[in-house]
Amino acid sequence: MRSAAFLLVLGLWACSPEEAAPPPSNANAIPLPRLAGVDSDVVAAIEAARAAVAQDPSGENWGRLGNRYFVHDFLAEAAQCFAHAEELEPTRPVWPYRRGLCSIDDDPAEAEQHLARALLALDDHAPAHENYAHVLARLGREDEALAHYERASALDPRAPQPETGLGQIYLARGELEAARTHLEAALQRDPRHGEAHTAVAQVYFGLGREKEAQAHAELSRTLPQTSRREDVYANPSVPPAGARARTRMGKLLERQKQFDQALEQYRSALASNPDYYAARAGLAALLNRLGRSDEAVEVLREGERRNPDSAQVREDLQRLLDGKGLEARGEE
Repeated sequence: MRSAAFLLVLGLWACSPEEAAPPPSNANAIPLPRLAGVDSDVVAAIEAARAAVAQDPSGENWGRLGNRYFVHDFLAEAAQCFAHAEELEPTRPVWPYRRGLCSIDDDPAEAEQHLARALLALDDHAPAHENYAHVLARLGREDEALAHYERASALDPRAPQPETGLGQIYLARGELEAARTHLEAALQRDPRHGEAHTAVAQVYFGLGREKEAQAHAELSRTLPQTSRREDVYANPSVPPAGARARTRMGKLLERQKQFDQALEQYRSALASNPDYYAARAGLAALLNRLGRSDEAVEVLREGERRNPDSAQVREDLQRLLDGKGLEARGEE
């Protein structure tokens, strides 16, 4: 039986690309964010991408500039570039998809329009349904959100995120047994999924299962509360530039167990910006994980020398010296 989400996607085909994707205003402008204080190699990469658009304003070059802005969180500028790219290449769903992701946190109504358009071609892509469900839930369209979370769960039966999304909606509705079923399913898929532990603790408390609620609440405090979802359409393949992007690449490579390459990215991040602590903590944590604790300690000692007033570096250094290990900190 086809899901309600699938039927919704079919219905969206009635809109033509011209109707669904209004062209951006000021078509000749190449957006430029404020770059004061930005790592020099990031500035160079942006300038190169802008020059390519100026020389050849093709959909591909607009998309590449958008990708560059996107990975460095210049989201307003990225959205403008993706709008140009979509106007020139209306059959490529990656452009409206990333355009929707640019506003997914700050403007769900805006994001919904673009993600719905992208979903016409991405019905078999689980993360696309998850992102669309997320904005639908924020817009109060819970029944539609449930359908898309169900579709995502069926498409990727190993991912905890769609089951967590279902559980969170049922929890908000006060349907505790339904919430419990989905959240327990999420934890079966990933026992270390922080969001599911947080939500199931609330469910168990509401069901009078206080000891279980306390156990999950305590465990949730040791786990990240934002899960990393691998999504090929949401992660542009651009050469990393700058401390932040290189740190993100290092963490991705670390999850893929490509440790030598991850170490290289962390070190490159520190070469770009020696005071970017997420890179320093990531490098130290991975070195310690690989049994190279002396090197990890020296990485943090260098950070202490650069910033002697940092309570964070002192705390992390003491943890290493005490043999307690170190969790990499900072942004994904």
